[in-house]
Amino acid sequence: LPYARVQARNISCTEIGGDFYDVVDTPEGLAVVITDVSGKGISAAIMATMIQGMLRSDLAARLPLDQVAAAANRYFNQREVGGKYATLVILRLHTGGILEYINCGHIPPLLIRGGSVSRLPSDNVPIGLLRDIEYTAGRLELARGDRILMVTDGVTEAANAEEEFFGDERLEAAVQGESFHSVFAALDQFCAGTPFNDDCTVVELTYLGEAQSAVQERASAAIAAD
Repeated sequence: LPYARVQARNISCTEIGGDFYDVVDTPEGLAVVITDVSGKGISAAIMATMIQGMLRSDLAARLPLDQVAAAANRYFNQREVGGKYATLVILRLHTGGILEYINCGHIPPLLIRGGSVSRLPSDNVPIGLLRDIEYTAGRLELARGDRILMVTDGVTEAANAEEEFFGDERLEAAVQGESFHSVFAALDQFCAGTPFNDDCTVVELTYLGEAQSAVQERASAAIAAD
């Protein structure tokens, strides 16, 4: 899209994983999702597929983010899912830079703005743990060039041969690199060949700015006119 860029990568620690990410372009704005279903293997993957379909449908229907999370929570609690639950983050970026977000028990996303790194708060429990719970969403305004980076806990809990975790501090240092791939380079260097013990997913959303959007739209219109 002219006002936003998304980069993402998933590395499964087994043949079938329980992490997923999704990107949904809606009239309300660009929605980006990252989810980590408890457990591994086929059961986690099936549950992830069901959640992905629900979230995509509700986002396309322009539901508020708190209602999207509440609907997913009701689904978990109304079905026999073997005690499974899921953490998730949903972002919805509007062309003018307003970012809506909701975090349900997930690792807080990182906001990279200039040379500083901060975290968006996590105010909700994971979906599937409690019945009839209310979820709350937040809002902030992004400036051109701001980045939001989301990861699953397979990244921060990746271990090296000494069983030391990659952790939050190394992640925050890695995201200050100019390239999205700097996170994976830092992971590879830290783990030094030690296999991942959980699925690793990294998603980065960059706001390109409303001015950039207008320039590209005018360029597209000129090409179409020719």
